[in-house]
Amino acid sequence: MSASQIRSPMWSSKKKGLVGVLCLGAALLGAGLGVAGLARAGDPEVAVTAVPLSGLCGDNSATLPRDVAGRLAVKAWYTKQADGIGALARSPVIFFNAGWGGSVEGHMNQIDALVQRGYVVIGIDQKGPDAYREFVDFSGEAAFARTRAAVDLKAGEFAKDNIAVFDLLRAAVPCADDRDVASVLKRLDFERVGIVGYSFGGAVAAETSRQDPRFKAAVNLDGWLFGDVGRLGLKRPFLEISDDSELPTTADLNSNDTVHRLTSRLTEGDYKQVLVNMDRYGGYFLVMVGSRHQSFVDISQRSLLARMASLLPSSRRTIEAVNIYAGAFLDRYVAGGSSDLSKLIASPDDGVRVVFAKSPSMEATQ
Repeated sequence: MSASQIRSPMWSSKKKGLVGVLCLGAALLGAGLGVAGLARAGDPEVAVTAVPLSGLCGDNSATLPRDVAGRLAVKAWYTKQADGIGALARSPVIFFNAGWGGSVEGHMNQIDALVQRGYVVIGIDQKGPDAYREFVDFSGEAAFARTRAAVDLKAGEFAKDNIAVFDLLRAAVPCADDRDVASVLKRLDFERVGIVGYSFGGAVAAETSRQDPRFKAAVNLDGWLFGDVGRLGLKRPFLEISDDSELPTTADLNSNDTVHRLTSRLTEGDYKQVLVNMDRYGGYFLVMVGSRHQSFVDISQRSLLARMASLLPSSRRTIEAVNIYAGAFLDRYVAGGSSDLSKLIASPDDGVRVVFAKSPSMEATQ
């Protein structure tokens, strides 16, 4: 079935993916409302180790590109169960990027689920003062074009940061000084690496896999695609999981409200281009029925804000479905093990709508 034959009443809240999430979402997360501890205590079987990028191998450390040590905060999550039990088998690896201005620690439900499946999760947060300096200006066509260009550039830069971290961690395996960090690095199977991102982080995840084939598959959790990947598509296995907001109507696309009109245009263009790209290279496009953009973040489940107000919808079911489908996708295309993906796609849960499903080409999976 071609992309032109597929239509879904889904807007994907990508309207909020840049304008809303870059503004409201970042403000909420930045204010401490999205901290993992507020949303959940975490799985006691999951350990976490901070991985300082500077001086990983003491005097033998490689020169850090683009000052990544000062701009990035890296943590690794992994299972505690194998601690102290002889030589550890190497585990598949998932890099994780949060949304604009957010923190990976706002996604502990997803991280815990991945660790329970046998992955080591490498979370990368942008902490530099200039990381999110770009402003969102949809006040007119020229401003819209400038904003789009700036955010496209930012997605490409963040993707390069992921690649730099990959290179640094791999190079440090035989020489890391810190005992805890060295133990984590020895777990990593750099031949089985995938990447997941939420909102703007989803765009970064897809762009990272486009730039570097060592990231064998990418998962975009409800984000517009920015960077070259939005235009060129992704030749590697790609899963897009969206919320259930409606697609823009003709009235939205012709609204007198400039911001609404331009965000509607961006949403529709992104939706159509993703389907065209997936029709060309393969991919999976799922909608979490009844969800909204914030449903993919821990705060939507247990935070005081979510309980006392209805600004952020409860999303335990959404999170569980995301973990099941994303996990099955990664098991198939990253871990290379058994997977229920085909069965899940063929007979989806009633809370999941399959918009598009086409297996990636053999070339893409190699």
